[in-house]
Amino acid sequence: MMSKGNNQEVRRKCPYCNALFETPRDLSKHINQAHIGKGLLEGDRSKW
Repeated sequence: MMSKGNNQEVRRKCPYCNALFETPRDLSKHINQAHIGKGLLEGDRSKW
C-alpha cells in the first residue's frame, strides 16, 4: 500500500505487476481476473 500524504488518496499496489488501485475491491478484482483467473465462486467450474 502506498500513501501520498495526509489529504491525498491511498492506493493499493498489485503484488504481481505493481499496478495501482484506489480500493481493495478493485485490487482484488484485478488479481482474480488478470493473474489468477476465475474460480469456482466466479462461475468457472472447469478447475473443479
